[in-house]
Amino acid sequence: MHVLPERIKSLRNVKGQSQKELGKALGKSREAISKYELGEREPDPDALVLFSKHFNVSSDYMLGITDHIESKALGKRKPYSPELYAFENYLKNQDFIPYLQLAVRMKDSNIDINSFENPINKLIKQVKQQKHPK
Repeated sequence: MHVLPERIKSLRNVKGQSQKELGKALGKSREAISKYELGEREPDPDALVLFSKHFNVSSDYMLGITDHIESKALGKRKPYSPELYAFENYLKNQDFIPYLQLAVRMKDSNIDINSFENPINKLIKQVKQQKHPK
């Protein structure tokens, strides 16, 4: 099983980039990125470093030596799951700050979030029905 091609494609998709965009960011052609993802071509050590830096992951993760993505932000390295990495990237592209601030206020006030789940789900359903009546 070739881990590197899968990791390149997966991380590119998580980042929301096309092969062309990734190639441009790394100084590679779209065709080269395609061949890396298909396992038809292996990146040289310098290219591996470019991929690792671009995706902010370790070379060990790229090569499949470890399955933990490591954050290199602020010089700190801590392992976390691919799901958390994907969620972190999703949040970077959205306007979630008001929602996160509300969640923090609820947590700081020791409010049990479970007591709000049903009313919030009902409210979401009502809003969706108003936006898209049958």
